[in-house]
Amino acid sequence: MTLVLALCVLLGLIGFGLPIAFALISVGVGIFFLADVDQLIVAQRLYRGVQSFPLLAVPLFILAGQVMTRSGISGHLVEFAKTLVGQMRGGLAAVNIVTSMFFAGMSGTSMSDTAAVGGMLIDPMVKRGYSRPFTGAVTAASSTIGIIIPPSVPMVILGAYLGISTGALFAAGLISGVVLGIALIITAWIISIRAGYPVEAPFSANRALKAFGRALPALLMPAIILGGILGGVFTATEASAVAVVYGIAVGMFYYRTLKFRVLYQTLCEAAVLSGAVMLVTAAAHVMGFAFTYEQLAEDVLRPLAEMELSPVMFLVLLSIVMIVAGTFLDGIAMIFIIVPLFFPAIQFLGIDPVHFGMVVVLCWGIGQQTPPVGAALFITSVIAKVDMFSLTRANLPFIAVMVLVLAAVILFPNAMVLWVPRALGL
Repeated sequence: MTLVLALCVLLGLIGFGLPIAFALISVGVGIFFLADVDQLIVAQRLYRGVQSFPLLAVPLFILAGQVMTRSGISGHLVEFAKTLVGQMRGGLAAVNIVTSMFFAGMSGTSMSDTAAVGGMLIDPMVKRGYSRPFTGAVTAASSTIGIIIPPSVPMVILGAYLGISTGALFAAGLISGVVLGIALIITAWIISIRAGYPVEAPFSANRALKAFGRALPALLMPAIILGGILGGVFTATEASAVAVVYGIAVGMFYYRTLKFRVLYQTLCEAAVLSGAVMLVTAAAHVMGFAFTYEQLAEDVLRPLAEMELSPVMFLVLLSIVMIVAGTFLDGIAMIFIIVPLFFPAIQFLGIDPVHFGMVVVLCWGIGQQTPPVGAALFITSVIAKVDMFSLTRANLPFIAVMVLVLAAVILFPNAMVLWVPRALGL
C-alpha cells in the first residue's frame, strides 16, 4: 500500500508540473518523515547519489557530444554516409540513420544525436520531396541508436546505480545497436519505395574514399573510446575524458571549426545539461534509498514469486511496464522509479544483470518515441516543424521495429547481448 501511495504522489507531483528532481526528493522526504527517520539523511543521500567515479563519465560524455556537434563534424559524417547508402531508394532517409549510427559512437545521448543530425538533414530531405512527418519520424527513431551503440550516458547511469560493469554494458550494446540500425534502414527503404522517394547519386568508390578521408578523424573517436575500454587501456570514465580532449583537438586544430567563443558556449551548454542530469540522479538516490529502507521492493517481489514467472515472461512484464511508464515519465526518472523495484528479482530468476540492463536501455529508447513525454519527439517536432500527432503516426512503423529488436534481445540474449562482453572477459 505504501508503494502504491508513494508512486501516486510522485506521478501527481510530476503531473502538476513540479520538476522531476524535486518530486523525487519530496517523495523520499515524505517516506522518511512517516518512518520517523532523521531528515539529515536526505542531504547525505543527495551527496552519496553522485559520489561515484563511474558517474563522472556522464558530464564528460555530454561535453564530448556537444563538442562534436558544435564543431560541425557531423557534416563530414553525413557526406560519408551519403556515399555508402545514398544510392538506395529513399537514400537520404538511410543517410539519416547511418549518420546517427556514426554519431552514436561519440555523443552518448539521443538529444545530441537528434539535434545534430536533424539540423543537418531535415531541411534537405524536405526539399528533396520527403514528407515532413516521415522526415521527422526517421530522425526521431534513429536518435534512439545514440543510447544503444556505446558510449551511452544511460548505460553509465544505469551501471553506476545498479553496480553493473559499464564496459560490459557498452560491449552488450554493439550488436543490438547495429541490428536496430539495419532494421530501421530496411523499414525506411520499404516506406520510401511505396512513397516513391528519390535516389541520391550512384555509388562511387572514388567519392567514398575521399569522403572517408575527410570523416576519418571523426570516425576515429568511437574507435578510440571503445577500443580503449574493451581493450582494458582505460575505464569508461577515463575514456570520457579522452573523448573530450580528442574532440576539442580535432575540432580546433584539424577541422578548425571549433573557435574559442564556440568552445565557451559549448562548455556552458554542457554544464547546464550535466547539472540537470546529475541533480535528477542525486534526487533519485534519495527516493531509492527510502524505498530500500522501507523494503518496498518486497511489494513487487512477492507477487512475482507467487506468479512463478519465467525469466522471459519477467522481462516481457518489465518491458511493458517501462514502455507504458515511458509515455509519461522522463527516461532517467523512469529508471530510478521502476528499475529498483524489479532489479532484486533478477537474482531470484537467474537473469544476467547485463541482459537486464540492455532491456532497460531499449525500453528507455522506445519511451523517447512515445507521447506525451517523448524527448526525441519534442526536439524533432520543433526542428521538422510538424505537429506531434502527425509525427507519432509516421513514427509507428519505426516504433514497431524497436519493439521487435527488444523482443529479440529478450528471447536471444546470448546472440544479441552477452557473447561480446563474455568474449572480451567483461
